[in-house]
Amino acid sequence: MQTDSKLLDLVYGVVFGSLFPLFHFAARSFARRERGHDIADQIANAFMEIRPRYLEAILGNTAQVMGLKPSHPLVDRTARDMVRQHARSWVDFFYYGQRPVEEALSQFASLDGIEHLDAALTEGSGAILLTAHAGNFELGGILLRARNLKVHAVYKPDRFEAVERLRESLRSQGGVVGIPLDGLGFSTLPLVKLLREGALVGMQGDRDFSLNGVSMPFFGREVPFPRGPWELAAMTGAPIITSFFYTDEERLFHAHFGAPIWIHGERGGRMAAIEAGMRAYVADLETLIRRHPSQWYCFYPFWDDPARTAS
Repeated sequence: MQTDSKLLDLVYGVVFGSLFPLFHFAARSFARRERGHDIADQIANAFMEIRPRYLEAILGNTAQVMGLKPSHPLVDRTARDMVRQHARSWVDFFYYGQRPVEEALSQFASLDGIEHLDAALTEGSGAILLTAHAGNFELGGILLRARNLKVHAVYKPDRFEAVERLRESLRSQGGVVGIPLDGLGFSTLPLVKLLREGALVGMQGDRDFSLNGVSMPFFGREVPFPRGPWELAAMTGAPIITSFFYTDEERLFHAHFGAPIWIHGERGGRMAAIEAGMRAYVADLETLIRRHPSQWYCFYPFWDDPARTAS
């Protein structure tokens, strides 16, 4: 949540730097995770009152997804619920990240397509698990650990160091090895090595941080999606498997793994294969968001990203 005020940034740093560790500690004592959800809802409601410009961006995104005006009551309810769902996802990460893995597994109501992951791993070429800022992807590490699998997750560090240290600590407990992306690009060599050794690499596929993505139709408008995961798949021969984790109305978890997408071909043929794969991923993501519009977490104008318009 970058602001134009250094003083406000400092205040946010102090608040989040203390709030997240405190909430992480408190989560150990919650007899029921619903208690944490109640607190998370209150914090989310306060956030929307204090920082309305973020709510404005969420309203715009939600309106595009739902095909309605930002002022529509259903858009307003869904947008506000998204902020609360995002806060709840942190609670679940804190709560289950400090408990036996069996407790988290007992909350998974479905593991759709898990056979796709199993089949891809038998090929021995590793796999790229391509997710999005949707649902609770952090729980994926817990699920994979229960299957004796380790994932190397590429991520953009949180701007608040205390938050990132806490997140990395919980990830490591879940068997996830973090690979930070500093915003200036990163060498693909470690990832190529991992995939050729048969490892799992987790990546986000819905935000074009590098600003050199490929435009795809998404809820009726063209918007760039990152090409990095697809170029990596082409280089290594590893398949891409879409992987989404979301929560239902009963607060139970669901996991969805798509059929493996292989990127083959040379030069022009390779780019055509990449674009076809990206279209399949975006379509899968659209399906998820249509069903659960309050579980896609984007706090900036996605289709009119200021970072793109300023470049």
